Amino acid sequence: MNLSAYSKGVLLAFSGIVLLSPDSLLIRLIDTDLWSLMFLRGLFMGICLLLLNMLLHRGHALRQFVIMDRYAWSIIVLTAISSFFFVASIQNTSVAHTLIIVGSTPVVAAVLALFLLHEKVSLGTWMTIFIVVLGLGVVVYDDQQSTLKGDLYALIACLLWSINFLLARLARMDDMVAAMSIAGFMMALLAVPLTQLETVSTQQLLLSLLLGLMVGVSLSLLTLAPRYILAAEVAVFLPLEAVIGSLLVWLLLDEYPGLISLIAGVVIILTIMLNSYIQIRRSSS
Repeated sequence: MNLSAYSKGVLLAFSGIVLLSPDSLLIRLIDTDLWSLMFLRGLFMGICLLLLNMLLHRGHALRQFVIMDRYAWSIIVLTAISSFFFVASIQNTSVAHTLIIVGSTPVVAAVLALFLLHEKVSLGTWMTIFIVVLGLGVVVYDDQQSTLKGDLYALIACLLWSINFLLARLARMDDMVAAMSIAGFMMALLAVPLTQLETVSTQQLLLSLLLGLMVGVSLSLLTLAPRYILAAEVAVFLPLEAVIGSLLVWLLLDEYPGLISLIAGVVIILTIMLNSYIQIRRSSS
């Protein structure tokens, strides 16, 4: 069966989010110090994407590193920094809180686009922003297994990822696989001074390898998806990580996020997805 270009983009984005969803579960299972986890996650992610770049571009693999512009390098730096805050948030608050807050990235990106790129924001988007902010307030101040520090880390990760969405619109590259491989190695390099690998067991090392591979492949799929569909259409799938990731941690680790957070999370996610769907249909017509 031959898939249309649009169908390929949707399949890539959906597959990328599904593969990224166990990220928080594996972080919980590895259960090691922040810097060792950052080092292993970044190292294995970098290696995976480096090999994938060689496979995709074969004789032109090195050229992908040469043609990176300032926007691509900005994305690399912000990806490395945001990964630190994401992992730190998972380790300091409930997984549900982290994923729900980070899942609000499309709305935050819309607000930033209004002020930085002077893009018009529809009334529906403003209503979405109001509902999301209200829902986030409920999530952050709900006392079920959360800490203000962990939620703050998630908010910073959300902000950095939102900026990356804007930069991705400006970057002049067919895909960001090579750039993401550098981001992985940068994560590992930044963590080296404080890494304590002697405390990492064989099981933790193997889980870290799996984590790096899954993150690497998922980011590759998500960066390939804009070849076929709009970046805004890719963003529609981001809130799904909050749903799948929270369910995995709840089912396998019995980390119940609390009824209030669950309701607020569902409202936030459905609101974002509905608004994104409406905006895409309008832009298509």
